[in-house]
Amino acid sequence: MNLNQLNYFISVAEQKNFTRAAEQNYISQTAMSQQIKSLENTIGVPLFVRDKHHVELTAAGKVYLKEARKIIQQSDDAMRLARLASTGVSGELTLGFVTGYGKGDFSEYLRIFHEAFPDIKINLVRENSSVLLDRLTQGTCDVAFVISSHVHGKFELNRKYLTSYPIMAVLPEGHELSDNEKLSYSDLEGEKFIMMDPADQPKDQMQESLLIYQRGGYLPDVVAADGEDETVMLMIAAGIGIGLIPEYITRHYENDPTLQILPIVKEDGSAETLDFEALWSDNNNPALDHLLQIL
Repeated sequence: MNLNQLNYFISVAEQKNFTRAAEQNYISQTAMSQQIKSLENTIGVPLFVRDKHHVELTAAGKVYLKEARKIIQQSDDAMRLARLASTGVSGELTLGFVTGYGKGDFSEYLRIFHEAFPDIKINLVRENSSVLLDRLTQGTCDVAFVISSHVHGKFELNRKYLTSYPIMAVLPEGHELSDNEKLSYSDLEGEKFIMMDPADQPKDQMQESLLIYQRGGYLPDVVAADGEDETVMLMIAAGIGIGLIPEYITRHYENDPTLQILPIVKEDGSAETLDFEALWSDNNNPALDHLLQIL
């Protein structure tokens, strides 16, 4: 059995005539009859009742016609999707992002991309930067959205700067520093800190996160760390400590009366920022080019 035989069978069933069905498919009537007979032999039951004037489907033929049409439609769909996938208009992308960035511009990138290419399936992976970089080199992730300072020695990867977010100091309501318009690291000396870090963050990245606290010339007193912003904010509101958290997260808490959010500045007065970039390795996924165009 092959697709040609199925198409011939459908033509005979619709035309109820071997001659017209043969003409429709540009083959001889003899060839049409032979193909239908071969199909019936393969299935093991007759599909048509034949006489000199017309052709009718048997009970088995009626059932087989319904299924044959499904098979032909599925075959046509498969070819269409394969052609679309080769152009990148259809296909699949696996995107990785670090914990928390879903509250930043990442969701907007996804929205724009999906509106432009709704037939491209998107798989999302949320991990720490080290895992995402490994997945890129292993080919199990197409693009990773990571913190720039977490990228070391990955020169074989393509990189594109995305955006920078101000680092904000988050204080509990009524904190003695809450009347300031902005804060420097030296202002925070002696405070207890709650870090916005996932528990599975690699040691080298945890050490990098600590460096930002040391710019005031002191070692921070870190009393807690958590990867979920809601947990961190609850601890801050309870007065357990303060946090240095990127603006893409703090923007969601601006109207929380239990918190005070102030910008952090360096000693030269410039804003402290957390930078993000997209990384990818060269691969043969045509959908990748479409994503890169919107970044």
